[in-house]
Amino acid sequence: MHDKIAPYWKAVLAFVAPGAVVIGSAVTEASDGGTAITGAEWVTAIVACIVTGSAVYAVPNRAPDEH
Repeated sequence: MHDKIAPYWKAVLAFVAPGAVVIGSAVTEASDGGTAITGAEWVTAIVACIVTGSAVYAVPNRAPDEH
């Protein structure tokens, strides 16, 4: 099972990480909505997730024997 999932972990992490960063910064006092997340911040987080996840998924993994 791990062999089937392994090629996709890179894209999953690339999907989740930018959203976590955007949402993390959105709940700070200095953000536009204060500690509440605004609609624009949600849209930014979703777009960041989709763009980075898609870009990383599109780049093929190298074979283990290639260096």
